[in-house]
Amino acid sequence: MAPATKEEHPTFEAVQDLFDQWRKEKKQRDRIPPFLWEAALALTDSHSVYAIAKRLRLNYTNFKVLAESRPGRAQPAFIEVGPLGVTIEMTRPTGKRMTIRGSCNVGEIVREFWR
Repeated sequence: MAPATKEEHPTFEAVQDLFDQWRKEKKQRDRIPPFLWEAALALTDSHSVYAIAKRLRLNYTNFKVLAESRPGRAQPAFIEVGPLGVTIEMTRPTGKRMTIRGSCNVGEIVREFWR
């Protein structure tokens, strides 16, 4: 099977097949060839680094560093999230209950409830 070019977006299954074939034929301690790394990195446009590393049996930390250092890779934009609504339900051993809905300082409320 020929290695995929950057213009082609290989499927997860195709890349996994490439890795499986290489693993069958490799000698012990052979390094992963560059074309396999490129194929794995091409998947990062549509899959998480964790999912790729797990399925292709790659070292997650090393693959993450490689994926993040890839030139031309757009960094994700920071997304500001406004106040989040929460629901907190607490029950004491005595049966006393408290339910809080809305945005609040959770730490202070929990400390006060358990006093």
